[in-house]
Amino acid sequence: MAFRARYRFKILTPPRIEGEPLTLSIPGLPPVLFEVEGEAFPTGHWIVAKIDGFDTEQAAREAGQALGDVLLVSGALGKLGIDIGFSRSTLSFSQQIADRISADTGRELRTEVHGLMVYEKDSVCIVGMEARGSAQITPEGFGARLVESSLSASKLTERQRNCAALINDSFYVPRIEGQFILRISAVEALCDQKARDPRYLEAIEALERQLGEAMLDGDIRETLQRMLGNAKRESLRLAYMTKFRSLRSPEEAKQFDALYQLRSKLVHDGLGRGTLDEASNAALQLATDLLEAELRT
Repeated sequence: MAFRARYRFKILTPPRIEGEPLTLSIPGLPPVLFEVEGEAFPTGHWIVAKIDGFDTEQAAREAGQALGDVLLVSGALGKLGIDIGFSRSTLSFSQQIADRISADTGRELRTEVHGLMVYEKDSVCIVGMEARGSAQITPEGFGARLVESSLSASKLTERQRNCAALINDSFYVPRIEGQFILRISAVEALCDQKARDPRYLEAIEALERQLGEAMLDGDIRETLQRMLGNAKRESLRLAYMTKFRSLRSPEEAKQFDALYQLRSKLVHDGLGRGTLDEASNAALQLATDLLEAELRT
């Protein structure tokens, strides 16, 4: 048996491939063949990379995963904008269709994926589908929205203006992870981290004086000074919990707190990519509800 690793990815800056597919030598991998498949929605182009000549499915999978890492790093460091996906498909066919394809072609029906697919060469039939949609608002509805917002928008603070801008920006980000982070940040923008009580501040200032007299490396001193400066302010968690409780409800405060923990795991631990669709929608609803509640007050 001969197995193939096939990687389908998006790229904002595609290679110029004219006529025959492009074959490249990448250290640690067999020759990789690249083909431009077409434009991707909403931006970029689809590229399909293929690596052949593996005796086992596991060997093909390991090579495909290695290629995925190379693409990921190359896209970031080379500023090419490469999206390697999550090797999942949202398209499915009935068993009857799969059986009919197998009977007609002698091949297994596979649905297209954004990412890695491993299979025995010449044994599968890959079928994909893309659909695009758009929405419009009636002139009456658009006008009503503007009239409804005009009073609230007459005395915007900078925090409210920044919150609204971040919510709007999130709709222009194609990836769910980016949308989610912007929507969490929109709530952060509304939250003023007030100074703590005088006794607490006196204790922090005493520590700052001791720090000034200590023999420390410059970078360590600066880091500790920033930590003490941040300690003078109310914690961000207390700020957003207080705001949700006062303007919305304790239940929504808990909901946002859970979403913020997901954001922290994503940003600090790299966990959660590809699983944040519902969280992003929930963050959007909480951010818009909180902004609306503050504008009304």
